Amino acid sequence: MQLYPLLMAPYFRSGEETPWGGTMLRDAFLKDAPEDRTGESLEISALPGKESTVANGVHAGKTLSAMISCWGESLTGNTGHGEFPLLLKLLDAAQTLSVQVHPGDDYALVHEQKLGKSEAWIVLNAEPGAKLAYGIDPKGEALSDILAQGRLEEVLNWVEARPGDVYYIPNGMIHALGGGIQVYEIQQSSDATYRLWDWGRTGKDGKPRELHTQKALDVTRLDLRLDRIEGATVLCKGGSRTYYVSDEHFELCRLNVSGSMPLPEGRMLFLTPTAPCILTWEEGSLPLQPFDSVLIPAAMGGVRIEGTLKAFLSSLPDQNALRQELGYRSDCVAGLVE
Repeated sequence: MQLYPLLMAPYFRSGEETPWGGTMLRDAFLKDAPEDRTGESLEISALPGKESTVANGVHAGKTLSAMISCWGESLTGNTGHGEFPLLLKLLDAAQTLSVQVHPGDDYALVHEQKLGKSEAWIVLNAEPGAKLAYGIDPKGEALSDILAQGRLEEVLNWVEARPGDVYYIPNGMIHALGGGIQVYEIQQSSDATYRLWDWGRTGKDGKPRELHTQKALDVTRLDLRLDRIEGATVLCKGGSRTYYVSDEHFELCRLNVSGSMPLPEGRMLFLTPTAPCILTWEEGSLPLQPFDSVLIPAAMGGVRIEGTLKAFLSSLPDQNALRQELGYRSDCVAGLVE
């Protein structure tokens, strides 16, 4: 079995499925989007019916689930359960997304028969003045009353989005991506989403899109008060790494590459460069373009990224190792300190 880094071709959500989407995935990120209105590029996805496919090497054309069957734990590592754990997306919001909240694993497994969803955003681009909703402040009022009176917009916490900002969105946190923003999103491999409000948008049938009020009320955590994540930077061979999130589900960091940087070993990695670079390993190399997404098998060693660029790296977490590496700076990383 010859392992190699898998360059992935995305699955797109577009048209009426993402009525808030725009053209930037095609125009700015050079994705082969199927429609002008395309909201999501599922870069590395094993969601049933929404899978990304391999674009390079002898396994080109195979779905991610086919590669999981082929390579098993050599690809995924020991994930601790049968589900593929993570999902990587690029999003283009030409209009504001619905106000939504995601359940945790326990609730989602009972009510949706799937994993829950925590996620994180890195803002890639934002038009001047563009904002996103990040939590709410009901000022002591019952959320059920606020929703019944149609006043949710009044209690949303809007923050101005700037390129490079990082936001951690654990399950239970109400949020909405505003218009004029593109983001990198790492999340649990789940589409469990409950809409609280959708700005009066209608579907193909002319009726308002479905809301999930009671389920949203069940899972919303009003105690969540978070700020954007500053992160903690450590020097390493070939540059530095800035860590932003390491919760029980995923780890997210930015690589600041200047030369040749070895990548972590022993875990499945999702790598997305923001500029041209080369990925090398003992048996070969792979040139990458900006916002390509590569899945590096857990059992591969000796993989390096070469160039002068920033790249995003997501993986399953190793919280103990990261706490040891960061020491007192651990509190700068979301999810790492209770």
